[in-house]
Amino acid sequence: MWICYNIFEGDFMKIIVCLDDNSGMLFNNRRQSRDRVVCEDIVKNLEGEKLYISPFSQILFENFRDDVCVSEDFLLNGNICFVENQAVSQCDADEVIVYKWNRVYPSDFYCDIDFSKYFLTEQTELEGFSHEKITKEVYKRVV
Repeated sequence: MWICYNIFEGDFMKIIVCLDDNSGMLFNNRRQSRDRVVCEDIVKNLEGEKLYISPFSQILFENFRDDVCVSEDFLLNGNICFVENQAVSQCDADEVIVYKWNRVYPSDFYCDIDFSKYFLTEQTELEGFSHEKITKEVYKRVV
């Protein structure tokens, strides 16, 4: 496991998730899908910050070790967190970035973010490696 000693002390939290059209995230404890273009886009937009991930997500970011911190408590330690296998509604994030696969996969674990607390500020299309079209949506907290 990679070791990171930066402890989150800021007031701003950003959550990043990948979802199917039904807000599904996992099926039978496995990610529904993955696309290296998504990981590249996430890291490209860190703006000098570290990305905090769980050990479950470590394989996705093997090529970006300098930009990523792996921690069991990543949601408590980081201000930019990529989430695949945990509930996040309690995080009270200021910003949520969603990468949508634009299809429905079998799922048994769903994103629990209440999007009525957010407004859509940006929507772009990415040409993925494994997906023809991936939609990136950026949501900001309603104040």
